[in-house]
Amino acid sequence: MFSFLKKSLKNRLLSLFLIIGFLPFITLLTYTLLLSESKILDKTIIEQSSRTKVVISLINNHLTSIAKEVIFLSSLDLMDDILVDDMDKRISRLLKQKYNDLNLDIAFVAITNKSKIVSSSKKEDLLKKYNTKQIGTNSNGTYIKGKTLYFYSQINASFDKQKKLGYLILKYNLNNLNIYLTNNKTLQSYIEHPKNNFIIGKGTSLNIDFKNSSGTIIDDKQVIVYENLSSFLNGWYIVYAVDKHIALEFFYDLTTLMFYISIIIFILIIFVSFSNSQNIVKPITDLTIVTDAITKTHNYSSKLEIHTQDEIATLTHSFNKMIQTTSSALQKLEEENKLRLKRFVQLIEVFNTIIQTKSEDECINIFMQEIRKLTNQNNLHFFKEKKKDTNVEFRDLYVTDFKNNKKVYFGSIELGIDTFEDKNEKDFYDSICSMITHQLDKIRLIQRTTGASQAKSAFISNMSHELRTPLNAIIGFAQYMIEYEDINIDQKDTIGNIESSAQYLLGMINEILDIAKIESGKINTNFESCNILELVKSSYTMLSSLAKDKNIKFNLIYDNFKNISYTTDQKMFKQIVLNLISNAIKFTQQGTILVELSSNDENIYVNITDSGIGIAKDDLSNLFNDFTQVENIMQKSHKGTGLGLSLSKKMAMILGGDVTLESKGIGYGSKSQFWLEIK
Repeated sequence: MFSFLKKSLKNRLLSLFLIIGFLPFITLLTYTLLLSESKILDKTIIEQSSRTKVVISLINNHLTSIAKEVIFLSSLDLMDDILVDDMDKRISRLLKQKYNDLNLDIAFVAITNKSKIVSSSKKEDLLKKYNTKQIGTNSNGTYIKGKTLYFYSQINASFDKQKKLGYLILKYNLNNLNIYLTNNKTLQSYIEHPKNNFIIGKGTSLNIDFKNSSGTIIDDKQVIVYENLSSFLNGWYIVYAVDKHIALEFFYDLTTLMFYISIIIFILIIFVSFSNSQNIVKPITDLTIVTDAITKTHNYSSKLEIHTQDEIATLTHSFNKMIQTTSSALQKLEEENKLRLKRFVQLIEVFNTIIQTKSEDECINIFMQEIRKLTNQNNLHFFKEKKKDTNVEFRDLYVTDFKNNKKVYFGSIELGIDTFEDKNEKDFYDSICSMITHQLDKIRLIQRTTGASQAKSAFISNMSHELRTPLNAIIGFAQYMIEYEDINIDQKDTIGNIESSAQYLLGMINEILDIAKIESGKINTNFESCNILELVKSSYTMLSSLAKDKNIKFNLIYDNFKNISYTTDQKMFKQIVLNLISNAIKFTQQGTILVELSSNDENIYVNITDSGIGIAKDDLSNLFNDFTQVENIMQKSHKGTGLGLSLSKKMAMILGGDVTLESKGIGYGSKSQFWLEIK
């Protein structure tokens, strides 16, 4: 039946155009028949009912927030001022502020148990008597009198929640709800109390018989929807009335418009269909034939003949040009791909060879060998001096002077090429030269780093031998003189200062050596099964005398610690704990220090909390840097190297854990934590 459509594009186009032409008319007819006046009115009722529910929800949310505000204000501690008739006027100021914040026609009053108003957002209400007959037995609630909604909440003493002091009451003018109502030429809304004939809003009463909690009324002029507000305003109804004529006006206008548009489109499509279907189909048919031939044979020399001078001719000409351009592009692309693939492979081979070099001379020599192989040219040369006048292409090499942080001239490579044939060839040689400079930078950086490392090792070795030996002798002689020589007290104090200074310097040298060993990876660790609790107790006992001398309350708790055997380096573990506890004692003048040992399934924690001088938040992250100390009032009496925390953190990380530091600021103490992953 439809075989004539399958075999002919022209017939399908004609049929499609005719169907499209009829479609608006059919749509219009269906719309007119199905979407009758009653359906429009039903839709209007649904829309207004939805709007009514939204407005009711908004009003309920608004009144609920007001009720919560009253309850919250009545629970504040300053409401205790009711006992002294709000002598300081704190309650009055609060109520006045809340009145200004809400920006509504309301009034707050606070009354005593004897109904006396002691505070109010309006001065004229003060010291009057308030009628509390309608206040219920509940601690909070609402009631309506006239057009005023009253919110109340019982006020209890903050020091005795069972003691009733009075009530906080908010008088809410229901005319505030005008903001939720709409009134214009097509729609009016208002809120009505049928029994009292009270109306809120600008609308005029429609004399509705409110039989149910919600309902709809359709008369000759209006579509009316009403619904009970319930909740705070139970017995009040919100009414929405839509002008019936305006609600149906769109329906009539749309029907007329669709009818005229359908006629015009139908005539136009028939004319266009018969006039142009043949001209459209023929070039497409020719294009399809040529496209199929190109797809099968990959012969891009085929062309379409041009018989007209219209847009179809332009399309045909563009197609022929596209075929020609595509043929040339594919051929050129294939040649470029072969060349680029070859160059890419060569570049990788050269790079793999160059990165193996260890010195600058070796790098240059290997490069020259590889580039000669690559280009099959022997007239390539490397010059230390900069080339000025030359008839061949060359490339300058610039390397990084790490000392002065700038690029410096290293040499020039003469490529033995008169000129580059294309940009890709130039980019190829630029890439190779870039590889050379990066490798030279790498070699120079390694040499510089190695030299610095050797100098550092030599310095540490010197310090170990040249400083520790005489320091030990100084300490020994000072101790001997204090113990055995007959000297006076001032002399003993002087020699004691010599000994303590030498001990301080020796401790600093030992810490520097420990950090150097850690950084060089030469520090020895001895992981073994040990009793963590005994290690912490030993550290606690060792430093207890220091805390006692300063009258600091010093405690150790381990209630949440599972005392089993753990694996770690005992010496490092104990050194970290000693460092953290001694820091807490050092920077705590008075108060308490708590050492807490705990564990879970994953980690062991040692927390040291003190009530000392505290640390500024901006300084917390810097304290773990080497030789870093934060300026504070106790530095004069407790000097240090600034290595303790840094060394502790490095050791903790070697053991598989970390050290962290917390403080709320200067004067609020600090808390250090050493945690270790359970092994």
